[in-house]
Amino acid sequence: MLDRLPPSLAAFVRWGIDHSNVVMFVAGFLFDVLTIQRIDSRADLTIQLLYLLVLTALTVLQHREATGSWTPPRLIRRWWSHNVEVLHFFYGGLLSAYVILYFRSSTGARPLVFFLLLVALFLLNEMPQIRQAGHRMRLGLYAFCVLSFSNYFVPIVVGRMGGWVFLASLLSTAGVVWVLADRLALKGPGHAAERTRLFAPGAVVCVAVAALYLLKLIPPVPLSVTFQGIYHDVQRHEGSYRLFYEQPDVWRFWRRDSRPFRARPGDRVHYFVRVFAPTHFSQRIVAHWEFRVRQAGGPPTASSCR
Repeated sequence: MLDRLPPSLAAFVRWGIDHSNVVMFVAGFLFDVLTIQRIDSRADLTIQLLYLLVLTALTVLQHREATGSWTPPRLIRRWWSHNVEVLHFFYGGLLSAYVILYFRSSTGARPLVFFLLLVALFLLNEMPQIRQAGHRMRLGLYAFCVLSFSNYFVPIVVGRMGGWVFLASLLSTAGVVWVLADRLALKGPGHAAERTRLFAPGAVVCVAVAALYLLKLIPPVPLSVTFQGIYHDVQRHEGSYRLFYEQPDVWRFWRRDSRPFRARPGDRVHYFVRVFAPTHFSQRIVAHWEFRVRQAGGPPTASSCR
């Protein structure tokens, strides 16, 4: 069939077939970029929940097959040979969604740590070594996916954020992973030890994410900053806002605010931000300002206020 195509097109198609993982990786990511609109979209949340349910079912069936307690029926035996690829396809779909949603909620350098961790896991998911890893490694990745989802799903349901809300997300994730580890552990005298061994990677993930939360290195999902900038003046007019800023230099055509701020006599610095929050969501937002104070005879020192 490829012989009928022009040589350049045939070469491109062959490259796509040989690098199908890369093609599917990019295609899946772009699909999520175009389709995911709101973090509280019922359709998107339902799809992500279905993905997690499919991952749970596949993990259980794969483990049972490996231990000899289950064999795929004839009806699904043909496609079951691709079960590992299917498993990681769903992992890739979830992780790409998390990358997009957490990126939209990142506004500073500190939450970048968690975002880069998500990107790293997204890339590692496409590596053959990870695809062939055992169930313990997969349960760690599973716990991370469940916790990343519940970290914004629980606040959306509750209608606010906070330490106790995050704790509820953390405990619910640990409970899900514990139940799954209990189902995977072989019945018998060593059941408790096997369950603990399977649960350990998920527990490590929960402790690590809790540490990132305490260090404030997790983006504040489900909130996200959709627009922000520094202006010379901000005026409310007929239900909207007028933002006043200097005409940017030609080579800064993308700039739509007064950065760098060139103060004139009597000028005041205005910070304008538009924050997206789910419907019926209540949360106090604080803006931290940092400025340099020059003391007489000494170097400038940083100071902050809010």
